[in-house]
Amino acid sequence: MTQLWISAGLIADEEKSLNDVKQALSDLRTSTLEEQGCIQFEIMQNKTSPNCFTLWEGWINEAALEAHFQTPHTQAYLTKELTTVKYIERLTPLNNT
Repeated sequence: MTQLWISAGLIADEEKSLNDVKQALSDLRTSTLEEQGCIQFEIMQNKTSPNCFTLWEGWINEAALEAHFQTPHTQAYLTKELTTVKYIERLTPLNNT
């Protein structure tokens, strides 16, 4: 079983309140960290472009990530359409090769 790490870039919708976006991302983080397959779930805000965020996620395996997208808290966040995904990198630690 190989761990899966994700680096994802998000951009806040310009028509949405940045405070609302930050609160929703914070709520998503709190709930996601309680998921059984989550190793790490961090959200960083870009210092020079405050409407840009980076998610750094660690999952025990691919199935855990897939389950994450089916949870009520993730579905609720996505339904709000607060951010757009700029990029997703699927990563594997070198020590897992």
